[in-house]
Amino acid sequence: MSHKVNNKPSMFSLISSNGTPGATTIRQANAGHRYVSRTVSRPGYYSPGLLSRPNRRSSVYLRRMTINRNEARAMKGYFSECASMSTSENGSMHESSPLGQSQASPAPAAAPDPSKISLTGCPEETSREVTPFGRDPAQNSPLGSPSRNPHLRNPFSPSRNVENSEVNTSLRLQRLREEMAHNDLCAYVIPSEDAHQSEYTSPVDQRRAFISGFSGSAGVAVVTRDLSCMNDVPEGSCALSTDGRYFTQASHELDYNWRLLRQGVKDEPTWQEWVITDAIQQSLDTGKVAKIGFDPKLVTYGEIQGIKKLCGELVESRRASTGKKIDVEVVAVRENLVDAIWNDFEIKPEREFKPVLQLPPKYSGEPTNCKINRMREKYFLKYGCNMLILNALDEICYLLNMRGDDIEYNPLFYSYLIVRENSISLYTEKPERFKKYQDYLEMTNCELKGYDDIWVDIRKASGELFENHQRILITKAASWRMVNCILAKNFVVAPNSPVQEMKEVKNMTELSGQRRSQIKDGFALIRYFSWLEKKLTKDHEFINEYEAGLQLLEYRKQLENFRGLSFETISSTGSNGAIIHYAPKKDDCAIINPNKLYLCDSGSQFLEGTTDTTRTLHFGTPTEEERVNYTLVLKGQIALAELKFPEGLTGFQIDCIARQFLWQHGLDYAHGTGHGVDSYGPVHSMGVGIGFRPYCNDNVVRAGHLISDEPGYYKPDAYGIRLENMVICQYDPEQQSTFNGKRFLRFETVTRVPYCRRLIKVSMLTENEKVWINKFHKEIWDLYHSKFSKRCWEYEWLKRETSPL
Repeated sequence: MSHKVNNKPSMFSLISSNGTPGATTIRQANAGHRYVSRTVSRPGYYSPGLLSRPNRRSSVYLRRMTINRNEARAMKGYFSECASMSTSENGSMHESSPLGQSQASPAPAAAPDPSKISLTGCPEETSREVTPFGRDPAQNSPLGSPSRNPHLRNPFSPSRNVENSEVNTSLRLQRLREEMAHNDLCAYVIPSEDAHQSEYTSPVDQRRAFISGFSGSAGVAVVTRDLSCMNDVPEGSCALSTDGRYFTQASHELDYNWRLLRQGVKDEPTWQEWVITDAIQQSLDTGKVAKIGFDPKLVTYGEIQGIKKLCGELVESRRASTGKKIDVEVVAVRENLVDAIWNDFEIKPEREFKPVLQLPPKYSGEPTNCKINRMREKYFLKYGCNMLILNALDEICYLLNMRGDDIEYNPLFYSYLIVRENSISLYTEKPERFKKYQDYLEMTNCELKGYDDIWVDIRKASGELFENHQRILITKAASWRMVNCILAKNFVVAPNSPVQEMKEVKNMTELSGQRRSQIKDGFALIRYFSWLEKKLTKDHEFINEYEAGLQLLEYRKQLENFRGLSFETISSTGSNGAIIHYAPKKDDCAIINPNKLYLCDSGSQFLEGTTDTTRTLHFGTPTEEERVNYTLVLKGQIALAELKFPEGLTGFQIDCIARQFLWQHGLDYAHGTGHGVDSYGPVHSMGVGIGFRPYCNDNVVRAGHLISDEPGYYKPDAYGIRLENMVICQYDPEQQSTFNGKRFLRFETVTRVPYCRRLIKVSMLTENEKVWINKFHKEIWDLYHSKFSKRCWEYEWLKRETSPL
């Protein structure tokens, strides 16, 4: 439910609905009452939205930042019982093997031999008291294994009354507008990204989440200031723009200070249109210059060019219709205004700089010198340039064959890189981290410099190259500030980053590593799903979403070369599954209901590769609707996996293959069908994708691309369904001929996790689809059944789930 809210305080009145102190009715002008339960109010200023968000969803931001949230009162008794019944900590897990101590990679292009991959099976049962894992049940659950508590009220409800300390955006917005006034701004734009255009950021860079309370990974916050307001307290409006993955989550997390702009929805303005239109109106109303401010480090040069172009078009159109003078400017603000107010409310997190490692060729497949020389030979000549500036962290780590841990879930380190014809310069914080790799860097002719030295060096290099009639190559990720430092303007913007193009096409070693990673991760997921079903249905225990995710992590920790998760685990039961990027929090999550759909989206980082797998399961008897919709999603995934197509097509062009069966029933999903994945790098790589987002139409799908295949369906406030496999694009060996000089491509599915049998409606499948599923399941059975004792629960679970349809 959305409202168009005027930001003036008189728009809302807080009244008692029945005279009791524990309830408040929010009355909006020209609207009815909205009842909100709450505890007795505390002193202070509250926006009306703070009284309407009892069920905020969790995220890395909410867990890592200092926004404190109290214990879930409704579940306090349950967690106390868990703590008292837990007899010991989790069993000791093997740490990930040190770099260089793992097995050698298999021969290029050859599928890995499952018998040579180290997997931990389960010991045989010797008595009824011994669990399938050979340990006491209390040790298998991170919080122990309590029996059912008959006194718990609605234990499976995803929405419980939880008393939380929420973000008071009213006060934060007031302080931000005061800073905007000091900088003579009518609007200020706060993006999600950091200075390197990273999708996933450290807490210190999560400015948009700080100011808005919205914790999703994608979105832009826009705050305006009323130039005509003469009050001591500045006024204005604000909007948060995000894509379909986060519509539900944003509606839970944003208070009524904010308007939600739904990207891609018909007749919904983009955030650019919204802020420019507001600035135009303010210029008309006041006769003043309306300035829209940006932190130039956090926005790309291309984005600024697009905004300026749109601004000119809208201003000219409005000027023609009104005949009045309109003056709107897009300006760079040197100091970040959110950073300036952060410590007024809480201690701003510090940036972390963790150890780095060098990835040897047995994992990378290509030495650093070869990558750099290949890039110079192809792209310097193509664009007629003599220097390349990189600020995308994944591209820098790929080119140098080095990894870090500065951003959670992403093996990256903060840095910039300048590549010249005969040398390279790495700009980074804490250069002592690289001391043990000094010989390696010297071998690649790489010079270490301070992180902030990049700005002076760009200015200096720009002038020197200009004198020699030479140019600088930059990528679309180059920040506005970076381009402003090229004083001579002797630069060329590559439509697609040359390093990104190289990185997306995996070599044979990387592809073999991906297959090995999927086999290892599949083993952990099979153990996890079978464990979860046993706990819920046989042992009749309460397991919450957060506990379940911890147990999955414990299984993964036992795998060779495991380096951590590739993203925050999505463990969601019932209606929480309808929140596409839902993530449970320790003290704010639901008990998994065996009679509801359960969606688990998770991934691992291995030295050999990165994984991302989603399965939707049911532990009881699913409804007919759930089985039908699950099967429609499954049919779409198979259709894409089986697709054969000519070279030169983009992910935008093949996206509908996965949606076709849902479309025939009037259904769809609001996210892309697939995204690129790096080799031991970010789980989302923007160099290739399958979907409707612009980048999916900018890049063709090529042999060697590693992509996800993940259609879904989400019924709000009911359930979510998503199935995700990783696929490798390769030339079709059955099609040796060409058409108009183009060879044909196909996908190889490398994920090794079975589907939920009880959710498949077999009568809806074609014979070819049944053959595909049976073949897929047979490969999984052949891989893993020997790893389990025939007396194990996992063995019986795997046998049942992979049996022929």
